[in-house]
Amino acid sequence: MNEKLCILLVCIGLWVTKVESIVGGHTSLPDAAPYVVSVQNPTHICGGVIVGTNWVLTTASCVKDAQNLKVLVGSHRLLTNMKRTNVSSIHSHSAYNSSTGINNIALLKLAEAVAADRIIGLNDIAVTTGLPTAFYGWGSPAYGSSTKSNSLQTLFQRTLSSTDCTKKYETLAEVKLGQICAHIQPGQAACSKDQGGPLVSYTSNKLFGIYDYGVQCSGRYPDVFIDVAAHKSWIETTMS
Repeated sequence: MNEKLCILLVCIGLWVTKVESIVGGHTSLPDAAPYVVSVQNPTHICGGVIVGTNWVLTTASCVKDAQNLKVLVGSHRLLTNMKRTNVSSIHSHSAYNSSTGINNIALLKLAEAVAADRIIGLNDIAVTTGLPTAFYGWGSPAYGSSTKSNSLQTLFQRTLSSTDCTKKYETLAEVKLGQICAHIQPGQAACSKDQGGPLVSYTSNKLFGIYDYGVQCSGRYPDVFIDVAAHKSWIETTMS
């Protein structure tokens, strides 16, 4: 092979491994995920997902003690003049424990209804290992960074059951009941301000989970998500 071509291919390979977004993701196409929202106070603090015409699902830890919340709907960019929608009430899971992280889930009731075609369906079956997914968020591009992505980012991962995820974490952490995981490889992971962002089935386009936590945005360990199927009854009861 031509020597210059070899050098060029090596350089391209190095450049690809250094892409930084949701750490190692890529910029989403506009309207790729119409159900994703930015939860703001007054700027972006975490992600959320539209599960009803007046309801956004996110993590309880993100909105704990928050006031005057707004959500940005319908924009894949944070810097926009689009109107924000007021949050009229916050409904955190009554059994949420901030110390253990159990039931880290909340619903935000919107003051104005959004279009029904923005609602995502909820997964209602057990998540097994190896299912293809897409994760969306505006989180930090690197561990320790105070910045966030202006454009919505996408990260393709595969699921891990809670049992398999616990094995991956070894003694570092225990994946709890009501949590699932997703992973791809070192250098690709969710990061800070991605909390509440949706993990979506690539095949059914249903919501598997919302991002809870990871380890230093490194991708060395799986990202941990709140399992939507395990909380589906609570979600539907709260919205009704």
